[in-house]
Amino acid sequence: MAVSSRPRRGPAWIRQERAGTFHEACFLAFPMLLFSLTLSAQDLPAGTALEARLSVATGSRISHPGDAIEATVIAPASVHGQILVPQGSKLLGSVATATAIGLGLKHPTASIAYSFNTIRLPSGAEIPINTQLAEVETAKEQVDNLGTVRGIHPIVSLSSIWTYCAAPLLLVDPPIGAPLWGAKFLVAPSPNPEIDFPAGTEVVLRLTAPLTLPAYNWDFPVPIKSFSRSDLSDIEYLLKNSAQRAYIGNRASDIVNVLLIGSPNQMDRAFHASGWSLAQRKSPMSLFRMYHALTKRFGYPRAPMNALTLNGVPSAFVHQKTLDTVERRHHVRLWQSPQKENVWLGAAAEDVGFRFEVTHWTHYTEPNIDNERAKIVNDLAFTGCINAVGLLSRAPVDLVQDPKAEHPILTDGDVAVIRLNDCIHPNIMPGVSEMSPPPRQRRLTRVLRAFRNDLVGSNILFTTYNTLKLRKRHNVEPTSMETQSGNRITRGLDWLPAAASPEAHPEP
Repeated sequence: MAVSSRPRRGPAWIRQERAGTFHEACFLAFPMLLFSLTLSAQDLPAGTALEARLSVATGSRISHPGDAIEATVIAPASVHGQILVPQGSKLLGSVATATAIGLGLKHPTASIAYSFNTIRLPSGAEIPINTQLAEVETAKEQVDNLGTVRGIHPIVSLSSIWTYCAAPLLLVDPPIGAPLWGAKFLVAPSPNPEIDFPAGTEVVLRLTAPLTLPAYNWDFPVPIKSFSRSDLSDIEYLLKNSAQRAYIGNRASDIVNVLLIGSPNQMDRAFHASGWSLAQRKSPMSLFRMYHALTKRFGYPRAPMNALTLNGVPSAFVHQKTLDTVERRHHVRLWQSPQKENVWLGAAAEDVGFRFEVTHWTHYTEPNIDNERAKIVNDLAFTGCINAVGLLSRAPVDLVQDPKAEHPILTDGDVAVIRLNDCIHPNIMPGVSEMSPPPRQRRLTRVLRAFRNDLVGSNILFTTYNTLKLRKRHNVEPTSMETQSGNRITRGLDWLPAAASPEAHPEP
């Protein structure tokens, strides 16, 4: 039998061969490991906005540094259409600072700051996060460039103006000054300059550093269906046979940018669960409440709105959402489609301040109405009351700007189409029950509280002292409005499901 001349391999040879094989395997596996890491994690870039609602009440008087706070994410955060932070995620943190205005001698305004440092995803995973407050939605308070909420100046009010007029008369001619001063308590009471944010206050945070999410925590499917091609064709027909712009008198106003399919009861349940209120009709009482809210500088969730017409008829429903001011609010007017029952054409816009016209004061709106379109979709999606949703393109001819329009409008022209379900058990946004009006105090308590505010905030010494401080501060710092205007977010809807293809839903 022939004997092989190949030398026998001893243990050293075997170890050397195995070692070589191991190094080769590591060399080949390293690029694959790097590639797998890129697939196993996804980043939300710095600057990404997170919209949330506070789950607890906070304020300059009731909060203290270190108090635990929580907020619920109410709008999906996505990258290239992939949802990374879904609605319902929790933001955890604490109150960083809280300063009451007190007598106004040390601090010209109240202030409060938050520190959110953890996000809890629906899977239960908690991930460190770096954020800064950018905006408090529909609030009279402003956020500075450091993320601190600044309260209103107590001297910037009708009450302070009245004080300047009444105080000299009170000293020079008491019989005339005293009644004038007494009337001020009824006509122009002092606003409360402290910060009071109830549970349900909506805030916008920005990431100050990228947020890395492991793959198993960001594969969130969109829980909403898309429309079939035949449904979209029907909706296109409805839009083409309806006016696309509402009018106030003979002036062009809001553009239709939302179409809702559902019964009035379904809409009412969905909007209520997401924190929206129905506007009241104009009446002497509602106008008095509007004036009272304006002078006292607090919110009026059901404030009346100007009547707009579409296809020659006024809106059937007006839903709005606000916090603690009548100057700023989200709102959508809804008209019944003239062609089909339970189809509603909506014009959504956001009021951001007042302007004076020849005969009256009126709101002016944010030009970019696409933001408000996304606000409607995100809020209703949170409740789980949406069955299907999509964006429908509209011909540019429908968006020709009218030179007599009430205000300029910026839009890509798409219409958000939403079909509601029965909405029997909606997912209610945090703080919705707490957003109802607080119980009325006794008359004596209200009088004493108003007298205290006037005594502290509207006396001539306090007003003069804080006027000088405000002028000095204005000369060295940018105004809060300018700061917050630069922080305003642009909402997107890239997370929506793709439009249905003709093959998936053939025409009947």
